[in-house]
Amino acid sequence: MPSRWQFVVPGIDPAGVRLEHVHAVVSRWFDVDEAAHRSHAKAYSVSPPVAHPAGTLVEVGLLDDALVDKLRAGAATGAVIRFGGQVGALVTGARQVAGVSWLELARPSGDAAWSLRFLTPATFRRGNGFTPWPDPWSVVAGLRAVWRANAPAGLPELVLPLPGIGGPGTDGPGERPDRDALWVSDIDGTSDVVKVNGRTVSGFMGRIRYVCDGPTALVGAVDRLMRLAPYSGVGAQRGRGFGLVRLEPTWR
Repeated sequence: MPSRWQFVVPGIDPAGVRLEHVHAVVSRWFDVDEAAHRSHAKAYSVSPPVAHPAGTLVEVGLLDDALVDKLRAGAATGAVIRFGGQVGALVTGARQVAGVSWLELARPSGDAAWSLRFLTPATFRRGNGFTPWPDPWSVVAGLRAVWRANAPAGLPELVLPLPGIGGPGTDGPGERPDRDALWVSDIDGTSDVVKVNGRTVSGFMGRIRYVCDGPTALVGAVDRLMRLAPYSGVGAQRGRGFGLVRLEPTWR
C-alpha cells in the first residue's frame, strides 16, 4: 500500500546536509541494481532534510510493501546514518505517518478539481534540461508511469490516453483527449533554484488547482493519480527530495 514514513537522525544539522547525501543513504536501501537506480518510476520518494527538535527529519514515501522491511531495517533503532561528514544513530526507528490502500485509490472520489501544494521544488524533464512549470499533462503523465510501474495486478484498469501520446493501441480504448480538458484554474507559487550534483535545477513551489472537465473516464483516471501524488511525489528527481506534494481541500 502507498505509505509515508519519517525518521529522525539526532545530532545532525540539516543545513549541512545536501540532497545528494540523503539520496545516497536511501538509494542504498531500495535500489537493487543500476536499472532501479536510474528508473524514472521509482517506488519511493524522499523529502529534503528538515530541522526537528531532536535533529534532522527525513520523510520517505513508499509505493511497494516490499520496501517497508528494507526501510525498517535501514532506519531501525540504533542504526547509524551518515549524511556527508555528519553521523548520527537513530534513537527510534522509522515510523509510518500516513497510508492508503491501492484499492481505495482506485475507487472514484467524485472530485474533478484538485489543489496540490508543492512543499519542495517540483521539476520536470525537458530533453537534457529541466523546467519548473507543472504543466497538467506533464504531471499526470509522470504519475501514470509511476502507477503502472507499481500498482498491483487486479485493480480496475487505468485508462489515460495522453494528448499526442496515447490513444487506441497504446493506452486502451478511447480517443486522445483534448489538451484543454485538463487545465489550471488557480496558481500561487514561485520558481526555486536548487543545486544537485553541481547542476542547477529549477523547480516550482506553491499551490496549483487543477480541473478536469473531460469525459467521465478521464476525470476518474486523473482523480486516482492526484490522490497518489502525496505518496509518490510529482515530476523528476523524486528520489532526491523534489516534488513533495500534499492535496488540500478545494471547492468543487
